[in-house]
Amino acid sequence: MNISSLISPNDFIKNYQEKKPLLLKGAVNKENFSWQDANEIFERSDVISDDFKISCQGIVQKSEYVEKFLDIGTIRHRLIKPVVYEYMKKGATIIANKIANEPKVNYFSRKISDLTGRQVVSSAYAAFGSKDSFRCHWDTRDVFAIQLIGRKRWIVYEPSFKDPLFTQQSKDYEKSYPCPEKPYMDFILEAGDVFYLPRGWWHNPLPLNEPTFHLALGTFPAYATDYLSWLMKRIPNFPDARKSLSHWGDDKSTLHSIGKHLDLLLNNEELYRNFQDEFTGAVRVASPLALNILGDPSVSAIPSESRLRLSAHHASGLDNHYLIANGTKINLDERGAQLISQIVEKPGISFSDLLTIFSEEDEEKIEHLIKNLCSQDILELSNS
Repeated sequence: MNISSLISPNDFIKNYQEKKPLLLKGAVNKENFSWQDANEIFERSDVISDDFKISCQGIVQKSEYVEKFLDIGTIRHRLIKPVVYEYMKKGATIIANKIANEPKVNYFSRKISDLTGRQVVSSAYAAFGSKDSFRCHWDTRDVFAIQLIGRKRWIVYEPSFKDPLFTQQSKDYEKSYPCPEKPYMDFILEAGDVFYLPRGWWHNPLPLNEPTFHLALGTFPAYATDYLSWLMKRIPNFPDARKSLSHWGDDKSTLHSIGKHLDLLLNNEELYRNFQDEFTGAVRVASPLALNILGDPSVSAIPSESRLRLSAHHASGLDNHYLIANGTKINLDERGAQLISQIVEKPGISFSDLLTIFSEEDEEKIEHLIKNLCSQDILELSNS
């Protein structure tokens, strides 16, 4: 996936993120993904979960295509494959949301995370007919559509309701904020293409009566409403916020006092930084295991070809010489911050290249630091 060669994170964030769509042609090597990969993603999904769906003129009831059975004392669920196949032949779309522990999907997710600096949640869609899975709608998350097999026609319209939150679904707002009549974009998304669509933009991806499979990667940042909710937990510490209310005339001064206090909280940089740190600290990034290196007591050296990257979506606190990753906060000295900065700027950098950059430093100390950070799941260590 060569998104980084087509657009830089700075360019994307400045000119596109939450602003306008972006089509990246040939951003993915389509030869590295097959129907076997797609089938295995659906096979390993939790089919009884609400995150797994079949859409065919509406969402199909689970009882129609999922069976429950007893497997040596354990209740399990499996797809009733003949039923699934028949639905697919009728033009259904099969959907898996919140995909986890899928190496190829995780790879794409990390690339999008590198570009946006945000947490990513992945979904997969497969179809063979010409029916759309959902009518024209908007999403409440920014989404990257990665077309891996086949093609889809995308018709995109400008927002009529800007920046909707997850509670503001288009089906509940379309009468008051209808979809514009004139399309903003109408194009064919081909295998290997990546399409970025900000939340709130109306769209209808249409199958073209041919096999199609794509991933939809949604990004999850902190919103202003999250900050407000976080601050509200601190409001009861203010005495006037604990007063009873009865009449407007009597309570105006109390409410005015609370408003001034809230303004002070909202514009407090330290509180804002604490909120961002808590938000980052609650996020977990799936990093690969390295049992053969970090779990084997006989292995003391990190292989030179090993690849390093931060186990976080962005380097929260690095400017202030600390770092938060996978729920762990560590303080860094000047040299440690410089070392981490290199890994952040060059995700996937090899250990040997990192040592070359810091060739004047004590190699043993660097290796000890890197191994310690990898063991704490602050850095991830991989072979590719």
